[in-house]
Amino acid sequence: MELTRQYNLEGTVLEIPLRYDSLSHMYLEVYPDFIQNPVYTPAGQPILFTGEDACALARSADGEPCLDCGSCRYYRQAAETLIGVCGHEQKRKIRPE
Repeated sequence: MELTRQYNLEGTVLEIPLRYDSLSHMYLEVYPDFIQNPVYTPAGQPILFTGEDACALARSADGEPCLDCGSCRYYRQAAETLIGVCGHEQKRKIRPE
């Protein structure tokens, strides 16, 4: 049986597999490739890895350039994990009418 952690990201439930790392003696999360295989919330917002390279729409809170999703003001990181939701309206899959 594979060990997993379950997260509910704004209505989308994800099962993230765990892999034992012999160097750290810990189980680490193995994140899927959210760019190659996009996953969206029910509101149509993409779920992304925090360390993913920042897109052209990224903006930081302090005006500095964004290096990754985690430094973008539109990104809402989930607690206890390195995944979150991009809240930029132009990244939404389903746009409200």
